[in-house]
Amino acid sequence: MEHEEIFTLMMDALDGELAENGEQELEVHLRACPECTREWQVLLAIDRLFRHAPALSPAAGFTQRTIARLPNRKARVWAISTIYGLVLLSGLIPLLIGILAINKLGPILSQPSLVQSVLQSVQTTVHVAGTILAALLSSAGEVIMQQPTLIGWLLVMMGIVFLWGGVYRQLSTVSPNR
Repeated sequence: MEHEEIFTLMMDALDGELAENGEQELEVHLRACPECTREWQVLLAIDRLFRHAPALSPAAGFTQRTIARLPNRKARVWAISTIYGLVLLSGLIPLLIGILAINKLGPILSQPSLVQSVLQSVQTTVHVAGTILAALLSSAGEVIMQQPTLIGWLLVMMGIVFLWGGVYRQLSTVSPNR
């Protein structure tokens, strides 16, 4: 916290706004702290550099050339308005198509016989998929019960894969300088 206060005193001293008691506090601290002394010397060198460097002025006609290169405000406003309009339309068009589709297909989709047939076909598909999954799991269970060594071999193979995967990962992250 003390160094922050000293840094503030340094800035005030560079600006010429340091009071006499602050000047004494800064000098005492700079004698005791070599780090702050180095920083103060760097700040003084930078301040001298800025004060003695010649002021640069832009080349003749710089302002006119820069203004001439700026885009026309009316053209920029027109281009931005066009882009915003296209973005708005790109969001509204799918919405309008969806509303039109609902209006045209709504009466057809709301017929009870159609909804009932769709639900029945979904129910049949789910039932068939469940039967197939149950048969697959049942046969896998029977194979495992008849051949328990398959699980052992599977676990050994998985262990080998994970072991060599870890070795490969370790070898691939080693830097070439080692």
